Amino acid sequence: MLALPSSLALTGARRAGFLLLLVGLLYWLMIGFRFQVGMDWNNYIFIYEDRTRFPLIQLIYGREPGYGLLMWAAAQLGWGMIFINAVSALVFCWGFLSVARHCREPWLAIVIATPLLVIAFAMSAVRQAIAGGIIFYLFATWEQRSTLLRVGFVALAMMFHFSAVFVLTFVALASRAPQVVKVASVVVISVLLLAIIKFAPSSMESYSRLYVGSRSASAPGAIVQIGILAAAGLLYLTNRQRWVESMGDSVLVRNLAWGSLALIPVILISSVGAYRFALYFWPMAMYVYSGFPGLIPSPTGRAFYRVSLVIAAFAMLTGWLQLANNSLPWWPYRNWLLEERGLSLISYKPYKR
Repeated sequence: MLALPSSLALTGARRAGFLLLLVGLLYWLMIGFRFQVGMDWNNYIFIYEDRTRFPLIQLIYGREPGYGLLMWAAAQLGWGMIFINAVSALVFCWGFLSVARHCREPWLAIVIATPLLVIAFAMSAVRQAIAGGIIFYLFATWEQRSTLLRVGFVALAMMFHFSAVFVLTFVALASRAPQVVKVASVVVISVLLLAIIKFAPSSMESYSRLYVGSRSASAPGAIVQIGILAAAGLLYLTNRQRWVESMGDSVLVRNLAWGSLALIPVILISSVGAYRFALYFWPMAMYVYSGFPGLIPSPTGRAFYRVSLVIAAFAMLTGWLQLANNSLPWWPYRNWLLEERGLSLISYKPYKR
């Protein structure tokens, strides 16, 4: 899955064309039709079996009505969780590839995000993968959207995962409102979100009681992921003048870069909340890491940078699969399209090392 875009990334190609569609198809098939893969595989089956007993009106008036409606449609069609996973993967891949297509070197953008965003995240988090896909598409077309449309995209994403409310801070910063109104809006939203993840973390996971129970939730991987994102933000901010001269200015990328640094102390408040919010910063990291070759004057230097980034991506994937305490549910990879029909969906893989 990582080998194909990596081989293309090493060429330094700046246009993806038809190959991007083929890679997108591969990613959709591997994410959407995975079988017994991912930390939350069983969790979503339990959620589906529990919630599909509810009437449609109750699902629509829940905290995340978009996902409730999707579950209802899957139950009515008789296609179950495989259908839901396929829809989730389709929306995610659309947004993910929309971001990559707008990066200086699309294949490099795909490579750096594949280990932690595509495999570790999208192959497990069904609801937030949909929300992420919507937000990624919004970021990819940010300059073409009015403030009202941006709010609309965020509202749509929130119908699948409440964490998308976080993106309203960047909508506020990009609005044409007076500076004092922008700052006040960002402060109010930020304080509200910090209060939620500190005092009511279950609001970030409306279904958490079905599979977390009374245990204290934590996300050890938040430090690694936020570190990678913050490094991209720092790389952009320290080279911003050269970046603007070479590739133009982007207020959104600048705000996301600062936001990635501001996210570091949030880990101390709630690693789960920090992890959830961090996922929306990946478009900035994809843009920065894939655009940095434009600041390297030497062809040899650019080639060395690409090789280094590809090696880093493989190292991230290998390290996560071998060392992460929750990576066992990804081993071995299985695909529903290649399995015999009638097999139980429930996975009996160990969940932790």
